[in-house]
This record gives sequence, C-alpha cells and structure tokens, in this order.
Amino acid sequence: MNLYFVRHGETEHNKKGCYYGSIDVSITEKGVLQAEKGSEKLKDVNFGKVYVSELKRAVQTANILLKDKQFELIKDKRINETNFGVFEGKSHEEIKALYANEWKHWCNDWKGFTPPEGESYIQFYNRVKSFMDDILKLNEDNVLIVTHGGVIRSVYCYLLGGNLDFFWSFGSRNCDITIIKYEYENLYIDSITHV
Repeated sequence: MNLYFVRHGETEHNKKGCYYGSIDVSITEKGVLQAEKGSEKLKDVNFGKVYVSELKRAVQTANILLKDKQFELIKDKRINETNFGVFEGKSHEEIKALYANEWKHWCNDWKGFTPPEGESYIQFYNRVKSFMDDILKLNEDNVLIVTHGGVIRSVYCYLLGGNLDFFWSFGSRNCDITIIKYEYENLYIDSITHV
C-alpha cells in the first residue's frame, strides 16, 4: 500500500509565523499554485480512498489536488493539526509575553505540557497514532491523506517506533508530498517531494 501524505497549501498564518493549529483558515493564492503543482505530480495515481483533516485549508488543497476526479473526501478529526488553545494565532514572542509561566512550562516539557484550552503533544500524537493504526488495516493500493505539518511529523515518529523525540528532526513544507509504503507489515518513507 502507498500512503500519499500531502501538507496543505500556504496560508496567511504560515506567512505570519504564528501558532494556529485549530484556527480554520483558507489557503493563499500561492497555496493554490502549490496545490496545482501537486496535482500535476499526482495526476496518474489512482487513489482508492482520500482522507482529509476537517480544516478548510486541507479540504481546499485536496479538492485542487484531485481536480476533476470524483472522490468522497473522508474527513477525520484525528488528522487535524495540534490544538494550541489560548496560544492560537500568536507568535512565540507574544505567547512568551502574555503567558510567561505557561511558556516556561511548555519549553521545559514540550511533549507533556497542555496549553490552556488546548492539547499536549502526547495527546496529539496518540490521536495521529490511532489514525495510522486504522489506515494500516485498509486493503488499498493508493491512499491520499491531506493534512498538516504537525500530523506528518507525528507520522514520521510513528514510523520510528513512536519515538516522539524525532518530531523536530524533519521539515514539512506546504504541499510537500510524502510517499510512505507499507509492505510485508513494514512502513518506510519512499520519497519526499517539494512542489
């Protein structure tokens, strides 16, 4: 089975460099162009299923990637981006100024700390893990999964035995296409393409 993970196209919040996991924003004109380039690279792939985050930026990207192909988009909240709670929409400088104590705890325990009204990275990883456990039960040749940078980095950690320390060891650019193969009960990254 080939799993095609695509990060959504660029958003205004990407350009601002702020935390915005659960804020529901659209992709920019550049994001549309990125998705169109991705569509060209995926045009010859016949997908059995298409999964998307519930968030608008992922759905918009998926629709552009698929162009005229008719697919049911299976929305799954487990592949939504991290919920940063009250940190949403703020830069790290703003968080540090407004929530100095919480910022300190987050820096000291980025995996276990839960931002007020948000979720910890461990909680986030566990929902991504649940999604991946279910995906591996599918009997499909090609599956498209349009999601977010944090989800894709978490999938890399999943491939590496659930070692969350690897989260920061990978980049994930807007509209990157990552092909992960699942063969003989073994997962591996086959390729990562920048559009």
